Amino acid sequence: MPDNVNPKSVTISRKANRWFISFKIETAIKMTDFSVDVVGVDLGVKSLATLSTGEVFPDAKSYS
Repeated sequence: MPDNVNPKSVTISRKANRWFISFKIETAIKMTDFSVDVVGVDLGVKSLATLSTGEVFPDAKSYS
């Protein structure tokens, strides 16, 4: 069992000849510093997509 984890309950079930097991656990909250880079996406008609960073993905042209 991982550190800071306390099992609360275990459920074993069977559906369509398959067995499943699920655990409910309680764990200590660990605060971390993290950053998330966010990019907006605009799906368009002239180009497939344009990102908020200015990067443009051209449409895939079909050849007939």
